[in-house]
Amino acid sequence: MQRFVCIIFLILLLLIIIIIIIIIIIIIIIIIIIIIIIIIIIIIIIIIIIIIIIIIIIIIIIIIIIIIIIIIIIIIIITITIIIIIIITTIIIIIIITIIIIIIIIIIIIIYS
Repeated sequence: MQRFVCIIFLILLLLIIIIIIIIIIIIIIIIIIIIIIIIIIIIIIIIIIIIIIIIIIIIIIIIIIIIIIIIIIIIIIITITIIIIIIITTIIIIIIITIIIIIIIIIIIIIYS
């Protein structure tokens, strides 16, 4: 009878040890899974942040390029208008001077004739 009780006790002890080992293994697996999930989440967050930063940088670069193009166009327009104004004023001045010269010549011819 004592042997029987001892064997049962040993079997129970063995069962308890196996259950404890299984529980420990399950806990370790759960911890590993949680750590893996946390690492994956962190990696995803970092990738999203990097993508957002890249998009913002691209947008800023595009805006700067657009501003530079607008400034260049404005400068070109201003210089073209200035050149046109200068050309028109010189033509007008030349016309006025020639008219004045012609009038003076006519007056001189009239006076001396």
